[in-house]
Amino acid sequence: RDRTRCEIMIDYGANWRSITVRICTIMDLLLYLNFIPTLIAGPVNRATELMPQITASRRTLVDYKRALYLIALSLVKLFLLSSWLNDTFVLPVFTLPAGQNGWDSLLAVYGWAWNIYFNFSGYTDLVTGLALLLGFRIARNFAHPYLAGSVKAFWRDWHISLSTFIRDYVYFPLGGNRKGAIWTQINVMVAMVISGLWHGAGMTFLLWGAIHGAGLVVHNLWHRWGKVRLPGLPARLLTFHFVCLAWVFFRADSISDAVTILSNIAGGSLSSLSLQQYRALFLFVGIIVLYPALVDIRLTIIDRVADLRWYTLPLVIIPLLALAFFLAPSGVPGFIYAHF
Repeated sequence: RDRTRCEIMIDYGANWRSITVRICTIMDLLLYLNFIPTLIAGPVNRATELMPQITASRRTLVDYKRALYLIALSLVKLFLLSSWLNDTFVLPVFTLPAGQNGWDSLLAVYGWAWNIYFNFSGYTDLVTGLALLLGFRIARNFAHPYLAGSVKAFWRDWHISLSTFIRDYVYFPLGGNRKGAIWTQINVMVAMVISGLWHGAGMTFLLWGAIHGAGLVVHNLWHRWGKVRLPGLPARLLTFHFVCLAWVFFRADSISDAVTILSNIAGGSLSSLSLQQYRALFLFVGIIVLYPALVDIRLTIIDRVADLRWYTLPLVIIPLLALAFFLAPSGVPGFIYAHF
């Protein structure tokens, strides 16, 4: 009917149905493939979700208050929280794991768990805010994953766009859960190993994916035949530490380095625990215990920001960014997932 639309008749046996399809130009396709906000490290945008926004006849700012809040929050996560955790806890141990104190190794693992969370979620907040200012809504990638009480719940909330992509284009084509319980677990394991290899063609990433695959298989079997269900906090703590175990292999430069770090942790003793290490451990454990309350506070802040007048936004955002940049380590943080 016009340059951008056509009408297609589809034969459903005795019935004909008409659907309208929007035709994209080569420029639309190139913009989709090179969509700048998510080009470096996602989220993974489906054409069915992003292409209609690209081919729209007009575009305006979308929820600019939330966009500015997300951008400010992302800079706090990236420049302050992620950078500080990396410099203070992660780099000293993972760079040279041999001979490290067991408690320092444990703190490095905890630090990495939150470092990658703040880095990746911060990047996602940043590109989501930028996309909103450009008039686009992109795929959601995080839903507070450390609230998860199971490995399955973790993957429902961590890197959501990749998880659903692997599910739809690997797990389902393999047969999903349609071929019986045994093949279901095999398909789960294959999908998670492929997810690991997506991050890098190395044994550490393959083993990271296999560990999560094994965790999902155990969860599925326990959910099918087990009678005991852990309550909220113990389930969250167990899930968090399982995820941390897998993170060791994800971050380590080699499997031998990962084994060394785990050996250091296993060899730690209470007599070697210093006051500084005790305080850091108390902080990390306190954060995961209080995480649900912190999530509620964050959601409350989002609601309050939405109620602010436009001219009051700088009075909130500028002091927050100034404090973050003042306390942040020097240098520009990198995007961890840009390497994958």
